[in-house]
Amino acid sequence: MKKIIAIAAATLLSLITLAAQADFSGTAEIGFSANITDGDFDSLLNPGNMMEMKDLSMNTSLIARLDAGDEKTTFSAWFSLKEYPIGQALLAGTYDSYEAMIGGDTSTMDALLTGELIALAGDTIFSLDIMRFSVNVALGDYVSLIAGRQSMLTGYGYGWNPMDFANPLKDPSDPDADLRGVDALTFSADFGYIANLKVYGILPDDLLASGIDFEEIKGGGELTFYLPGFEVKLTGLYDYDAAEGSDAYVPSLGAGFMADLSGLGFYGEAAIRKGSRNYFTDGTYDGLSRKTDWTFSALAGLEYTFPNELYAIAEYFYNGEGLDSGERDNMETALEQAGALGGPTSDLFGMYRSGYFAKHYIMLSLMQPLYTINTDLILTAIFSPDSGALMILPSVSYNFSGNFSGRIDYAGMFDLYNDDFSEVSALPVKHIISTVFIFSY
Repeated sequence: MKKIIAIAAATLLSLITLAAQADFSGTAEIGFSANITDGDFDSLLNPGNMMEMKDLSMNTSLIARLDAGDEKTTFSAWFSLKEYPIGQALLAGTYDSYEAMIGGDTSTMDALLTGELIALAGDTIFSLDIMRFSVNVALGDYVSLIAGRQSMLTGYGYGWNPMDFANPLKDPSDPDADLRGVDALTFSADFGYIANLKVYGILPDDLLASGIDFEEIKGGGELTFYLPGFEVKLTGLYDYDAAEGSDAYVPSLGAGFMADLSGLGFYGEAAIRKGSRNYFTDGTYDGLSRKTDWTFSALAGLEYTFPNELYAIAEYFYNGEGLDSGERDNMETALEQAGALGGPTSDLFGMYRSGYFAKHYIMLSLMQPLYTINTDLILTAIFSPDSGALMILPSVSYNFSGNFSGRIDYAGMFDLYNDDFSEVSALPVKHIISTVFIFSY
């Protein structure tokens, strides 16, 4: 770990010396989590506790940001150093071998060798990821070019952004979390204070591994109109690859708006896609495919700040790519089959995403700052009316100083419809208490 940190620090310092005007900032986090359970982590997603989950865990992360530039050019680089439980992943890969050894079959040594490797190298690795690495060049007074790994996030929704086609999906339980950027080339043109036009091309994630094929490049655009108290966005994505269901990018069109009505913020988004980005199953563990029909998603939201500084957000999200009741039953059957064979595949596991699993979602988020005691109180609730999944997320944050703060979080998942399968039904842990200490520099 020390070697990785030294390399990252040397790289950042080298970049700083090359920049005449540079700002270096970031956050370092140390977190402790407690999983509240009956002691058995066995579930459809984690059969036999194949992920080796424990009652207590500690997590650390470091995000470093470097922003530099002059009158014509700006450069931005974000580096993320996080720890990953690689031991859990390795044990999951040898789950069949482990079960065979428990039953007395020693013909395979996969589980034994994996255990020796974990004992020798440790069960956790630290990974340095480049979240952003881009340069913005002014080609004129109103035209600019952005090249590199950049944020493509767009839309007005707090928990969801159905009109965002390029960026990774946000986590509605943590919408403010920094997301990894997208490798792209973007042209941006301003038309005074009336409109802005962006046209971009997205490159594949694994350029070095797969090379650049023209059919893998995705093109898109965004047009924004600025009006007094009103803003409108139009977005679109074109998939050059004609093979339907081959990847998570599909031809899409979207629109959104935001209006300020006497202090009440009202916004909405809608999108249509030629297919789905996520998989669906026919009820078997390996019968996964993406939809190819047109899907429709929409969001409506309200935001308001009360006289006592209470900030409230309410959103409704219709997820056209979500699973209906029959499709969720198929998912449950597929997980049961996969559990009998050792555990779910990565694609099957990836279908089980909180906040995107069902068709309908309602979010309410409240934040009350208490300036006199440097404290923020936050309560977020996410409910799915069709599946019965309810997530309650209260949080208390205290600012010790200008750079150091602490936070206590609780995440509670509840299944209100016992006769329906939801994203809560197969979770190995439904209640988590965590404490996070954050240093900003």
